[in-house]
Amino acid sequence: MKKILICGGHLSPAIALIEEFEIEKDIVINFIGRKYSTEGSSSVSQEFKIVTEKKIKFYRLTTGRFQRKFTRFTIPSLLKIPIGFLQSFIYLLSSRPNIVVSFGGYISCPVIMSAWLLGIKSITHEQSIVPGLANKINSIFVEKIYLSWQDSEKYFDKNKTKTIGNLIRKDIFASKADNNKILKILKNSNKLIYVTGGNQGSHILNSLIFSSINIFKNFNIIHQVGATNFQGDLEKANKLKSQNYLPIDFTSSQNIGAILKKAEFVISRSGANTVWELAALAKPAIFIPLEIAAGNEQYQNAKILERTGSAAIIKEKNLSSSNFKKVLDDFVENLNAHKNAAEKFQKTIPRDASTKLKQEILRYT
Repeated sequence: MKKILICGGHLSPAIALIEEFEIEKDIVINFIGRKYSTEGSSSVSQEFKIVTEKKIKFYRLTTGRFQRKFTRFTIPSLLKIPIGFLQSFIYLLSSRPNIVVSFGGYISCPVIMSAWLLGIKSITHEQSIVPGLANKINSIFVEKIYLSWQDSEKYFDKNKTKTIGNLIRKDIFASKADNNKILKILKNSNKLIYVTGGNQGSHILNSLIFSSINIFKNFNIIHQVGATNFQGDLEKANKLKSQNYLPIDFTSSQNIGAILKKAEFVISRSGANTVWELAALAKPAIFIPLEIAAGNEQYQNAKILERTGSAAIIKEKNLSSSNFKKVLDDFVENLNAHKNAAEKFQKTIPRDASTKLKQEILRYT
């Protein structure tokens, strides 16, 4: 029986890999992750919910990170870093996996370093075109760095890199939904816009939608507010009484495919996995990149689709209801052109990265 331990902060590609191994009878998957969404939050993370629902052993890791700005959590976070290393070492020593597979994020660093100290092989996958600090650190200790975009090679030792594309979860290609409220709005004849700030949500994006809700009167809106519920955003969303607006905390795997299939376009942050999935689905988008993302990676991710003609970008510093309306009106007016561009670029997006990474992992084990 071979053991594979998955870690990291990016859930979508991790789930895609888990799906690849679910049919293998002689493979055991374990997962190291965070139980709560963010530091100081009491909201259980989606990785904990989804991974445990799949009956996969989940090791809860308590660790810290170097934060981009000073908050009341900064010092406690730094003090947690040694705890994360100790926990990782103990988990790996007790479970002794054949290989550790990282999907980046600060939570992966102590795991990868501990694996190196214990002589356990590890690999990592980078989703963004501009790698984050975690994978830059991880690249020193891993056997191989697998990339979504060939342009990312310049950030790593070329002898250790291989471009395979990003891993795509199967759920986004599904066409059925099981939520009655979602089903009702999907059956409506109005065109649908899907708004998402990611699993945790985006207070900036949420606030923009709240203040601009009147400009969407000709559309249906499904708005993923986020499971973390920053500053009571979910309560605010639920108070918006509009028949064409449906707020949800998290878009489940049972509904995401149907929503994306129906959506005319998407308004969202531009995390690497979001950008890749929208490209794979030929779905136009208006991106509002996270300004404080490391290396300006979200902006660089969004630029990939903007250059194809399938997306528009609004920088946070230019964000206002009036500017948003202007961009939205222009985007809708030229929607067919954006759709054609998205369909053209879709043909260049590989969809077999999950299978390729699975084969690579089996080769190492």
